[in-house]
Order: sequence, then structure tokens, then C-alpha cells
Amino acid sequence: MKTTQFTLVLLCLLCFTPLFSQLSFGVKGGVNYDSFGELNPTDLSLENFQSDAKTGFHIGVFGNLDLLTFYLRPELQFSQSVGQFNDNETIALNKLEAPVLLGYKILGPLSVFAGPSFQYILKEKGTDIRLGELEENFTVGLQLGTRLKLGRFGLGIRYERGFTDNEVVILGNNDVDIAGRVDTRTKQWIISASYDLRFKSNKI
Repeated sequence: MKTTQFTLVLLCLLCFTPLFSQLSFGVKGGVNYDSFGELNPTDLSLENFQSDAKTGFHIGVFGNLDLLTFYLRPELQFSQSVGQFNDNETIALNKLEAPVLLGYKILGPLSVFAGPSFQYILKEKGTDIRLGELEENFTVGLQLGTRLKLGRFGLGIRYERGFTDNEVVILGNNDVDIAGRVDTRTKQWIISASYDLRFKSNKI
């Protein structure tokens, strides 16, 4: 009986060892170039304000599991997205994000990937404007992108589009009556650099 159990454990280790040998993890960071939707004023006599894209940032960790020509890449990161209205009024969203990406290796170090991004908005804040509450703190989006992998280093660019309708109320400011609602669904370009802390084996 003990011999049988030992044999089963040994077979399991032999089966899963190639998977573990293809597992790596590391750190990542970069910039976000986000654009919120229009501000729809409460006063219908006023025109809509179009937001300008501003640069935010992200920093986090990732795991990577190679599966022949494919790979699975879960990530966890802190991110800040910023949109601007008029000259000084801005909205910043601090978020905890968890993208889960499936990649395909096209040629050598170049790959493409796609997958959902799950986000929890930790805090919303405004500069020179007063904000109300967001409709939703938990949102979901889709990310599409490409990545270049050179040894332990990686460089990627991706586009993200939010699926969840999510508006924040602007209550106004001290100088101009811009009270209204803004759609904060993510529409952003993301540039990331990454570094593997554990270098995976090339053996399958």
C-alpha cells in the first residue's frame, strides 16, 4: 500500500514539474493615458464639457505560466487614472486592478494578449471640484495588447476599455457652476515595463 502511494506521488511530481519549471513572477510599472467621458451638466442650458486625457501611473506584480506557444499572465497592481476638465479641474481614481491575460507568442520575443481586467476603485478625488459618490466601486474591462520579452525584461503596450457603466456626480466648484455627471468608464492606453524576479526554465 505504501509503495502504491509513493508511486502515485512520484507520478504527480513528474507530471507537474514541467509546469512549475515554466512559472515565473516579477514586478511591473508604467504609465496610463486615460480619457473619461463628457461632463453632462445638470443645467441643460450649458454645453457638455469634454475631458482631456491625462497621464496616470501603475505599479504591481505579475505571474506568468508558459504553455508552449501560449501563456497565462495574472497581474495585481495599484493604478491611478486622471481626467481633466477646463483648465484646472481634474478627477483622479485610485484603483486596485487584477488583469487576467492569455497571450500568444507570435515570433521569438514578440507576443499578443487579451483578457478581462477586474478593478476595485479605492478612492475618487477632485482638484478644484467637489465630487459625489460613484455608482459602482467594482468594475470590469477588457485589455488588448502586445509585449516584447528580452530575457528578464519586458515592455508592453495595451488598450483597455471598461464594460461597466459608472458615473460620478460633480457638485460644482467655487467659481463656475459645472455640476453634472461624468462617465468614468476606463478608456486608456497603458505602457508597462516588467522584470522577472525568477527566471523560468526553457525546458518543457
